[in-house]
Amino acid sequence: MRIMEWNLQYGGSQERFPGILEAVRRHNPDLLVLLEFRPEKVIEVSLSLAALGYPYILNSQPPPRTNGILMASKTALRQLQDHRVSTSPHRWMEVSPEGSDLRVLAVHIPGASDLSGKLEHWRALMDYAQEAVDAQSRAVIIGDLNTGLAQDTEGTPFLGQEHLSSLLDMGWRDVWREYHRVGREYSWYSSSGKGMRTDHALASPHIHHPMWAKYSHHERETGLSDHSVLIMDIMPRMNESGSRSSPLFRIGEGPGCSSS
Repeated sequence: MRIMEWNLQYGGSQERFPGILEAVRRHNPDLLVLLEFRPEKVIEVSLSLAALGYPYILNSQPPPRTNGILMASKTALRQLQDHRVSTSPHRWMEVSPEGSDLRVLAVHIPGASDLSGKLEHWRALMDYAQEAVDAQSRAVIIGDLNTGLAQDTEGTPFLGQEHLSSLLDMGWRDVWREYHRVGREYSWYSSSGKGMRTDHALASPHIHHPMWAKYSHHERETGLSDHSVLIMDIMPRMNESGSRSSPLFRIGEGPGCSSS
């Protein structure tokens, strides 16, 4: 299963929209997670994504002219109701593919300009993460966390990096970092030109399938957004007969896999 997460930067302008659709077509995810989606474009975006093969579309119902989350899938989705966030709840959205026990939580943690909202979201995320570990759930947290660890920034240390450290201490896996132990890549750059890795894909310790993640910087470098695309692949395990163990997962990019 391939998940593509992308912060569109204020909804994506009309001029950028064709390039955004082309990026989705090129990366060909099974589940698309768009942050900073704007509700004014819901009809245009939904029709365009349906034409690309994503007929199952849900969004977090943000207020007018407010950033929210849109998730689009090639297969049916169930939206899981979670009311643990009261401030900007449209920054939090969880789904599960029909017929699967996998849960995917998309989240956009507020930045430093909204400290109370940032703290509320982190408290909720810590509770969610611990509950998933305790229940042995197969879950993914993906999105713009507006933080990272010390090795994820070129400039000022992140605000809130202790929360991300706590998630990893629970056993959650930073999928990109597992394959880039000493590497440095940045998904967003500040106005002063300092790179930061704020977009993350975290997997609960109970996902035992092989996983891999990468950033596509082409979209940011060509001005389609101020964020790079994050791609996460959850690949199938092989059973004793040598066949794939689950039809939900498909091989995408990764070690030993061809690029799409």
